[in-house]
Amino acid sequence: MALIKFGTFELDLVNKTLTESGRPYQLGKKALDLLVALVGKAGEIVSKEELLRAAWPTTTVDEGALRVHLMTLRKALGEYSDQRYIENIAGRGYVFVAPIELSAPGSAAPVTPAIPLDTNLPRFASRLVGREQFIEASLTALASTRLLTISGAGGIGKTAVALEIAARVQSSRRVVFVDLAVLKDGRLLMPTLASLLGLILYTNDHRQAVLNSLQSSDVLLLFDNCEHLIESVAVEADQILKATARVTILATSREPLRLAGERVRQLPSLPIPDFGVSANELLSIPSVEFFVESVKLASDLENFEDDESLQAAAAIVRSLDGIPLAIELAASRVSSLGLKSVLGSLDNPLSILRRGRRTAPPRQQTLRATLDWSYEGLETDEKELFAIIAVFPGTFSDQGAEAVAREWLSGERFDNAFDGLLLKSLVAVSSADGRYRLLDTTKGYAVEKLADSKLERDYRVSHARFCREALLRAEYDWRSLPTSDWTLRYGSLINDLRGALDWARSPDGDLELAVELVAISNVIWVQLGAMSEQSIAIEDGLRLLASTKHVGTDIELQLRIARGSALYHTRGFKSDNEAIAEFERAIAIAERLGNPARIMRAFGGKASVTSSNGSYLDSIAIAKDLKSRFPGALSFSRLLEHNYLFHGDFSAAREQAEISVMEASRAVRTTQNYGTGYDQGTIAKSVLTMIDFLEGKIDQSFLGIRDLLAESEVLGHSISTCLMLSLSAVPIAYLAGDITDARSRLDAVRRIAAKDMLVRWQEWVDGYDLIVPQDTQTDVAQSELQRALFEGVGMRLEYMTILAGCRASPAALDRALAGDAGWCRPELLRLKAVSLIKRDRAAASELLNEAVRLSRAMGAAFWELRSAVCLFRLAKAREMRAARSDLESVLKKFECSRPIPDMDMARGLLDE
Repeated sequence: MALIKFGTFELDLVNKTLTESGRPYQLGKKALDLLVALVGKAGEIVSKEELLRAAWPTTTVDEGALRVHLMTLRKALGEYSDQRYIENIAGRGYVFVAPIELSAPGSAAPVTPAIPLDTNLPRFASRLVGREQFIEASLTALASTRLLTISGAGGIGKTAVALEIAARVQSSRRVVFVDLAVLKDGRLLMPTLASLLGLILYTNDHRQAVLNSLQSSDVLLLFDNCEHLIESVAVEADQILKATARVTILATSREPLRLAGERVRQLPSLPIPDFGVSANELLSIPSVEFFVESVKLASDLENFEDDESLQAAAAIVRSLDGIPLAIELAASRVSSLGLKSVLGSLDNPLSILRRGRRTAPPRQQTLRATLDWSYEGLETDEKELFAIIAVFPGTFSDQGAEAVAREWLSGERFDNAFDGLLLKSLVAVSSADGRYRLLDTTKGYAVEKLADSKLERDYRVSHARFCREALLRAEYDWRSLPTSDWTLRYGSLINDLRGALDWARSPDGDLELAVELVAISNVIWVQLGAMSEQSIAIEDGLRLLASTKHVGTDIELQLRIARGSALYHTRGFKSDNEAIAEFERAIAIAERLGNPARIMRAFGGKASVTSSNGSYLDSIAIAKDLKSRFPGALSFSRLLEHNYLFHGDFSAAREQAEISVMEASRAVRTTQNYGTGYDQGTIAKSVLTMIDFLEGKIDQSFLGIRDLLAESEVLGHSISTCLMLSLSAVPIAYLAGDITDARSRLDAVRRIAAKDMLVRWQEWVDGYDLIVPQDTQTDVAQSELQRALFEGVGMRLEYMTILAGCRASPAALDRALAGDAGWCRPELLRLKAVSLIKRDRAAASELLNEAVRLSRAMGAAFWELRSAVCLFRLAKAREMRAARSDLESVLKKFECSRPIPDMDMARGLLDE
């Protein structure tokens, strides 16, 4: 079946999937079923009976349910008067009226995105009425200020206006939307912004990381719903504006941020009609126009073609002071009450309620009264569900709401209650992702009802258990879903996790659930770049552990593994022993529980730290032991490839790396790294390029590096990119004599490490900085270099020593030689020999011959060439013929079409 395109959407009728501008777009199942039925017969009338059968094939429901989900579908598509997708044909059914385009799957060019693919800006679901002049003036103000705050009362439409302003800006600059309504703590602002900027941070200094990322960026930050975090927002906004030159902030708040240079624009209510305005003029008045459109979206009962209905609409919007949210709430009731009944029920309650709240501003009195009026009109189940869904901090799916409410409302009762809240506009469609949400003002009201409920604790427990199940699904799906799809599905879960943890750790909470949620949430924290927040949660979880039943269980095991990983990534080499201790505690528990997956993961964590510290044989032993204990469980090539390389077994390393490359090519991800920035294919190819270079396949190595650089830029995996650059690209360029290229690649590591605050790789950069000269620098203080070598351990010490060359002290050489570093042992021996030539020529020659022997044994032509050059220079007259033959022989091993200083030097010696 063909794919069908309309507007910025593309619908797959067979798989029932919808995308917008090339990105997956979530819709509720019923709404999607209705869309498939309508689009499949685009231009034809589809009867209500057909639509009911399409969405409810085995259940009998009334037409009210159909109307609710059609309204949801229209809002989700962003339908309004001048862009209609679905029309009602009175008495006959519905028709899909938008132009469509058919294409075979995988053939036609994709729909041209209407918005940049890197934006997270929600799409507002309704047409803005009566706001064009305000928007134009705000755009003009943004051109001359770096901080613009749209202020106004709750329900006045600040978010809708700000989204429209940002949508018009994003054609020329990046826009990042920050929904502050989901945050309870101002300290989470910078971590949240870091995640939205795509930073994966291994530090608790989120502010500096964000400022580093924004330093040269031309970005508009939209801070929405600032009022409850106003002091924190003001502090962070001030820091951003002072530290950057081109960043602009657009804020929505009920009060100004009160910063220097802030421009504040007060958003008024929609204009309301005066008494005596003729019916012909009423539809040109924004508040009436908005009411009429809102009614038509939710109801087929009113057409507003007579003077009486238009005058009733005018009276309603006057009584609601032109507040958009209040107007929408009233419009939603027309389908059930009728226009006259809504007018009659609004007038008296509003006037009474206002008199009871004289201390509040008039518009707040009106909105509060409207909310009270709307709430009192709910059925009993609707009221209960309204309180239940207040447990969600941000957006939620209908399946999620049903899961939380299942103990009290399920099946048809839940459906009816949920549909009722939708129809009455107390639940809104989130145009960001097709999920649902409570508007900020409505949510505050719902939280009050939750707090008044005798079942609040039960609802909170249910929400925490829902989070637990969602976290387990997220971990499972991480293995198979592409990152963008996984993030779309689970990105908002971090808000639910935070909310559930806040409650579970409270005096009225549940410590058992709190510890469990921390233990199973690794993938969420890591993938969304909140590792420092995770570290705090882990420490808190371990502190609470003794008070729970989880001591010695899989929950403690996961906490230990998570802490070991966090220590390894966030604290650098100084915490490696502590990280190993955590992995060993996890191993002990895993062995006692007999859980193969956990055993492998705990040992894998230990092996990673062990490898970094240069104990390659220990890591190889761990991998081989696991392989023998769990044959067929998974490939251990990712553990073996680089350990074989650094131990000096190039043949085994190449074999394992090629297996890893093959595995990486046939799956989304084959290693359980939970988004920490590792990419199995990148790391394996990095190993292959280093082997190629050392074996003398220089051209092949450089081609591999070129491809890796391009792939890494596309993947954006920070840790694997830093690893590839630091362990392959930088040293290969430097050893090949291309200092400019080496410095450029080192600068790339520096940028990535600074952006994501990767402490471990910043330490590598600091060491390389003392070796790879700047354009204006030929050397550094010897004492600084020796101190860095003295502090270096394992793999980092080995790389720094061979790149430092003759500048490395004998002590550094001896420390490097004392380890398992077979891969560079010939070069270390050569450097030691060079340091001995003047004092002990015979010992130097012996070391050089040993270096040549080792090089030939492992096939390291590059190291062999360097030692052969030294032997040629040391050769006496009777040894010259053999030395010349050896030098000519090793040069023939190279496949190189570019100038390499070591090869040029060898050829120069042979030409003398």
